[in-house]
Amino acid sequence: MENMNTSLDDIEIDQLHGKVAEDINENHVQPNSIPPSVGMVFESVNQAKSFYRQYAISKGFGIRTRSSRKNNKNELCYFMMVCSRAEKFVASNQNEMIGRPTQANDCAARMIVSKRDEKWYISAFDDVHTHDLSPTKSRLFRGNKRMNLNVKRTLDLNAEAGVRINKSFRSLVCATGGYENMEFVEQDVRNYVAKQRRALSKDGDAKALLNHFSSMRELNKDFFFNIDVDDNNHILNVFWADARSRAACEYFGDVISFDTTYLTNKYDMSFAPFVGVNHHGQSILLGCGLLCSEDTDSFVWLFNSWLRCMSNRAPQGIVTDQCKAMKKVIEIVFPNTRHRWCLWHIMKKTPEKLQGYAAYKDIKRQLKQVVYNSDSVDDFVYGWERMVTIFSLQTNEWLCSLYEERSRWVPCYLRNNFWAGMSATQRSESMNAFFDEYINSQTTLQEFVKQYDNALQHKTEKDTQADFTSLNTTLPCGSQSLIERQFQKNYTHAKFAEIQSEFRGKINCFVDGVVVEDKSSYYKVTEDFIHNEIREERVFKVTFERDTKNVSCSCLLFEFRGIICRHCVCVLAKERVTQLPAKYVLTRWCKNVRRKHTYIRATYNNKEKDPHIERYDNLCKTFADIAEIACESTNMTKLLVDHLRSFVDHHGLQISPSPSPYVNNTTHKEQQHLHHTNIAHDVDTNANNVDIESPQVVKRKGRPRTKRLKSTS
Repeated sequence: MENMNTSLDDIEIDQLHGKVAEDINENHVQPNSIPPSVGMVFESVNQAKSFYRQYAISKGFGIRTRSSRKNNKNELCYFMMVCSRAEKFVASNQNEMIGRPTQANDCAARMIVSKRDEKWYISAFDDVHTHDLSPTKSRLFRGNKRMNLNVKRTLDLNAEAGVRINKSFRSLVCATGGYENMEFVEQDVRNYVAKQRRALSKDGDAKALLNHFSSMRELNKDFFFNIDVDDNNHILNVFWADARSRAACEYFGDVISFDTTYLTNKYDMSFAPFVGVNHHGQSILLGCGLLCSEDTDSFVWLFNSWLRCMSNRAPQGIVTDQCKAMKKVIEIVFPNTRHRWCLWHIMKKTPEKLQGYAAYKDIKRQLKQVVYNSDSVDDFVYGWERMVTIFSLQTNEWLCSLYEERSRWVPCYLRNNFWAGMSATQRSESMNAFFDEYINSQTTLQEFVKQYDNALQHKTEKDTQADFTSLNTTLPCGSQSLIERQFQKNYTHAKFAEIQSEFRGKINCFVDGVVVEDKSSYYKVTEDFIHNEIREERVFKVTFERDTKNVSCSCLLFEFRGIICRHCVCVLAKERVTQLPAKYVLTRWCKNVRRKHTYIRATYNNKEKDPHIERYDNLCKTFADIAEIACESTNMTKLLVDHLRSFVDHHGLQISPSPSPYVNNTTHKEQQHLHHTNIAHDVDTNANNVDIESPQVVKRKGRPRTKRLKSTS
């Protein structure tokens, strides 16, 4: 059937008339080794070309179409297939140090096919080659390569999923049983993927991006996007958020992390994700931007776009790096939002800024003590001034600038505000690392947005699985406390695990004193802990109101993270409280709350399928379902194969052979030599009868690895 959607080289010969040997394998498993001969008859051009191609593979040479002619009706009536080395080599007149390799060898091998009476006949055939033949490598000739629809569909899906090309190719190699069974090489895969990429952006990357956004908005009117262009209509900045992210912002948009230190695509645009924390403590995407530059104007445009997208609901808190432009813009666009700097980034700069001092180690130790262990603003100011005086740091510009902005990064200045446990931009940075799996330096804008959709699906699935686990399983309590059971009943597993950590920590807390007044009691709670193998202790002040059962601690863990602290748990146990007021069970961390964003489908690529591809996918799914049942029985498998062959024969279809091993020239003697290390070679070929153990752990040379491998998801 000449109208099948398959290239000429992809069709295997189905039927030959005339002088054709009768020993052609009916299943077409091996390349055809029957030589063409004058007078052979074919039903179509496809059959003739495929026959010669299979013969060339079996003999070890490549082929190509050299010439063809049409009749006065503009119909093909003649074509010539020649060896790929048919051209005559012509030496260049230029004295080139590095020349491009050529296959030209003036080979005379050819096959001429002419049309007569609606049939195709071999009118001439020469099989004399002027070069060595290589059957084991003939698959590498350009004319012998083929990439069927199954392979192309696999590559398309892998590209959509963000699978790197080298991994896609290796999976195909495994599927065929080895490189020797492949009918194409990795470069062919790269060329195909690049061609598909160009086809997607045939009208330009910017136009493709706009079309994608428009189609997503047609699917869901709540999809939001905004594109900033210059005077020449070149894209400057992009922002978008899907309907699910917009709905999730209602519940988890109170605190966001924002970072732009990651270049994502071939335009070197900065990736600017808005990242929140959901009820499982997982990072959640609340919109995304791409910026050409990190200046004030770009940030104003981006933050205003996000604000408009989220119904003018500004976050209560935002965590960023120390970017001056960002600081200025947040004060303009989010005037009532508490802005904090990434504490981790600041402390990471300590070696760079202070290592030149002779007492660097002591300075570093004192700095960490002052920053992390100051329970109040007064404690911090006293400790800082003492450190600066002792080590003569009054002229250090870095420390002076940090002290001026201390309210933006020192924990004791920020603990009164709810931050959902965030003190650094590491959630944004972990999101950047997560995106490394999906993109590279050559990613176009349209591809990046589609891979963002993939990342969104991945995050949504993690959220769904965590919801399922929390709703359908129960974490056992570690104590008989009714308060612990109160949290067990309401909180997600991740947050209940944090509560349990505080209950376990209660064992190290001791009440060292209490002042009882009319309605309140003021406790002094001491916590013991080990730091650098040294026992230390810290004192906390806990206030308990007897009428309301309200409790608060100077550590402010509940205010900062929304998790009741061990010091409060210690006092509650002392006061025999069995039920906490509802305000201590935050709805934000609860598992039984119906949140509307969970009913909104995550954004998926809205790529319209080619009808041919859609039919192919449907057939593959049907075949897979049938095969899963049929493979359980040998008889059923044979029956199914017979029915399929009958179908093919009845409709006169032409099928291509599956990839299979090519000619193996290894002699029996060589094969014996290759197996000389096989433990079962001259003992017993039954593995069950061989006593073999795992290898001993080898002692490594050099210093043992000390750096912990980090996850990127």
